[in-house]
Amino acid sequence: MKYSVIDISSSSISLIVAEADERKTEIIFKDRASISLLHYLDGKTLTERGIEKLIDALKVMKDESEKFGVKYCYVISTAALRVIENCDEVSKIVTERTGLPINFIDGKTEAFCDYIANLYYASYEKAVLVDLGGKSLEICDLIKGNKDDMVCLDFGLLDIHRKFIKKIQPNEKEAKDIKKYANDKFDDANLPKKEVFSTLVMVGATNHAVYDIYADYADIRSDDGVKRIEYKKFKKLVEHLLGDAERSTLILNNAPEKLYLIGPATIILKTMFKRFGVRQIVVSDRGVKEGYLQLVLEGKESGMYCDLQENTLGGTPREATAEPAKQKKNKSEKKSKEGETEKSPAKEEAKEEGCAEKTEESGKKRGRPKKQAADGSETSSK
Repeated sequence: MKYSVIDISSSSISLIVAEADERKTEIIFKDRASISLLHYLDGKTLTERGIEKLIDALKVMKDESEKFGVKYCYVISTAALRVIENCDEVSKIVTERTGLPINFIDGKTEAFCDYIANLYYASYEKAVLVDLGGKSLEICDLIKGNKDDMVCLDFGLLDIHRKFIKKIQPNEKEAKDIKKYANDKFDDANLPKKEVFSTLVMVGATNHAVYDIYADYADIRSDDGVKRIEYKKFKKLVEHLLGDAERSTLILNNAPEKLYLIGPATIILKTMFKRFGVRQIVVSDRGVKEGYLQLVLEGKESGMYCDLQENTLGGTPREATAEPAKQKKNKSEKKSKEGETEKSPAKEEAKEEGCAEKTEESGKKRGRPKKQAADGSETSSK
């Protein structure tokens, strides 16, 4: 069976296509479109132009999924849509125009998906995972496996840029202000200091862009397939990005779509490296999409999907909603307490084959969700 997951993030829209059986899940295709929806905001409302950009990118990735013979396509959104006020309207328009329902992922779930996707690194000495986003930062202690232990900070690289940086790239004074601001936020979140972590694992598109720039600057090649960063060389890179006349050229040659994010990203990372006192820094290729899909296949996460072969909608709506809609968030929390049953397509198929379906918690039972045509009309469930 083939699945795809599309992630709408603050600075890009990305896709993975995976083939899964009873033994393993293998990623067979990846794609990414460089589009920052936050550049299309009018106040806190996504403009019509921004909605059109989003729809165009989703249609391309839906077509790519269909070419690979994908059965179930999930769309998730992290902080990119959580922070806008018309997220419900945008979600409705997207579904009507593309046939793809959007599943909103709250901060702790986003961090937990990162954690699940990178459990391999738990074997590293005292590892911590860091994902830098445009509107949020996720930090996971890989020794702890509870979602409540995941840390999601409510500021991101775009927030940093708008708050402190007057031009495209930060200067030394702005870098000092960013460092102080970040450390204050880290203190407020009770993040540990030295001796607690020895390994830092960088995940996410921005961290990958940072590594590409670092590897070019330091002339590094990953012979064994493991992407590593040396702290001393990274410090020199940060100094270069703060004052050298050629800094923008270095960024444009490696990650032009991250031009506004690399400066604050490297400052935040250097601050973390020093705070934690880590001795080893590595970069992972796996992130939120891989973790979300794994949780769905294991029946531990819910979500609406588009059945691309039947052109219908199915699945179970996630309980988490966009953060700005506080009244809906409270309603969501109430539902969560009622302990409703969650299903995944993998579980539904297992049930059809005579396997008993497992639920995460006992509580009110939902009937099998009705499938809907991609245009929103209901069809009978087979």
